[in-house]
Amino acid sequence: MLKNRSEVLKISFSAFFADLGYQAVVASFPIIFVLIFKAPIPIYGLAEALNYGIGTVMAYIGGLAGDRFGRKRIAIIGNVLILFVSLIGLSRDYIQALIFFMIGWWFRNFRSPPRRAMMAEVTSPEERSEAFGILHSLDIAGALLAIIYLTVLLYLHVSILTVLLFTSIPLLVSTAFLTKVNAGKKGEKKKIENKIEQKRVFWSVILSTMFFGFSQYSFGFPILTTTEITGKDYLGVLAYGVFLGASSLFGYLFGRMKLKEFESLAFLGYLVGAIGSLGFAYLSGFGLFSLYPLSFLMGISVASTETFEPTIMSKITKEEAYGTSMGYLSAGRSIGIFLGNVIMGLLYQISYTYAYLFATITSLISFGLILSLIMKPSAS
Repeated sequence: MLKNRSEVLKISFSAFFADLGYQAVVASFPIIFVLIFKAPIPIYGLAEALNYGIGTVMAYIGGLAGDRFGRKRIAIIGNVLILFVSLIGLSRDYIQALIFFMIGWWFRNFRSPPRRAMMAEVTSPEERSEAFGILHSLDIAGALLAIIYLTVLLYLHVSILTVLLFTSIPLLVSTAFLTKVNAGKKGEKKKIENKIEQKRVFWSVILSTMFFGFSQYSFGFPILTTTEITGKDYLGVLAYGVFLGASSLFGYLFGRMKLKEFESLAFLGYLVGAIGSLGFAYLSGFGLFSLYPLSFLMGISVASTETFEPTIMSKITKEEAYGTSMGYLSAGRSIGIFLGNVIMGLLYQISYTYAYLFATITSLISFGLILSLIMKPSAS
């Protein structure tokens, strides 16, 4: 039983409403960018790389700023500025769409490490798997509902640009929840030196999440694959919904099941992700009979990483450096996704098989890194 359950739920429902808004934009972005505004696929890969590349820096800065000036203050500032993504509804070409999306996405990354640090702050070490599982589950539940309403409205032929303007409403509700959280008010002026208790584990997790970032890519690629194979944009968006539904369900289950964190991260996270990417490489030709189950598999993989990565980091870091360590975690993932999207875009132009094979290999590297920790007593 969580001792500060109300604080855990406030943070988690803030995540729920944030995703209820901006995830509709995330799912729409490849369709708007490539199919409506006719940007070439390599330019789409570069655009996603810019989103995640600068997002890397913003995540690291957000973590540092949260520890220095107060996690709640920094999280609220970042959360408010996510509203820029909704302005894509006003864009008239892919350059404008990219600018609006980039700014909002950068500040989404900026607020994520201090928000995770607040969650660690209001829980004890033995509660963290459950707390981060709840956070991820509600986070992705909001995203799933976003995909449902987006799919329905697209099926009813409502303008996708009009829909996105209204995503600002749940984003405002998200910020309101965050203002009510009783955590993250104090800032620390201490540096991170000597605040990491197991440096080998710390850097191994950072490297593994970076390589998994290569393999995780933007889910826009599976959305495009599904849309191109089926010829229906709403079926492409629905693939994202399947992914999010699995991620939400298993995030909650993983948090409740008291699993071994390193083993679960390696096998249920990185190895399952590798299998999912391999399936996209060779089984996509079977249409929805393969695309949706593979999307479900990728959802399980991401649920594991989003539950166990921050749990592990919070347990090997002292409280005054929570935000900074979460900043490193977000930055590591973003570096991988930044480079991964550039490479995926180039390979996808040749054949989607090559793109997903690249993702498979890098996910297996992440699996190997954590497997090496499991063999050591410190990772047990």
